Amino acid sequence: MINSLYQLVNKGSLRTLSFILALTLTAFFFFNINQFSTQLRAVEFYYVFILIWSVGILWIHGLGFEIRATLWRLIFMPWIGYLAAIISLLHNLLT
Repeated sequence: MINSLYQLVNKGSLRTLSFILALTLTAFFFFNINQFSTQLRAVEFYYVFILIWSVGILWIHGLGFEIRATLWRLIFMPWIGYLAAIISLLHNLLT
């Protein structure tokens, strides 16, 4: 099941989406650091952890690294990265 879910996003266009989302979130970190860090202090620590984890997932997937082991595919599942990145981007843009 994990391998089939991973193969659904193992396409060039979705890797490009991962790269663009990772680049956007990283740009929010670097270019809007004061407001972004102020917002991150107001939320729970697990939100910040998931946000940083999702950026790592998206960079790994977007750069095209091939993950072979099933356990690592579960840990770095791009679906989790997409969900956390979209929630984070919406939260940052709406506030």
